[in-house]
Amino acid sequence: MKLRALLALTAIILAGCATTTRKPIVYYYGNYEQAYYHNKKDNTPASAEKYRKALEDVIQTSEKKGLRVPPGIYCEYGYLLSRQGSADADRYFNLEVATYPESEHFVAFLKTQIKQN
Repeated sequence: MKLRALLALTAIILAGCATTTRKPIVYYYGNYEQAYYHNKKDNTPASAEKYRKALEDVIQTSEKKGLRVPPGIYCEYGYLLSRQGSADADRYFNLEVATYPESEHFVAFLKTQIKQN
């Protein structure tokens, strides 16, 4: 009887280990982390351009694959565009709020800070 219980317990444990499910990809980050790090570390026009391209890649690839753009990416890209004086900045701020409604207060605060500077 003890042998059966031990075999049943072993089978349950092994079955639990064998049935791993892969988590679906929720967000695509691409080269974002490295580009962000080097932009902050180096603070050169070349690193800023790589960072901008990394943000664009995340947005375009996410949209192409049907994934949600990661939280904050639209906002970061909009902020980057606003610092360059681009009129498209508001579009990306609005996309951030539409995708993540909880970011509405932060985006509004950020817009007021941009207008003050």
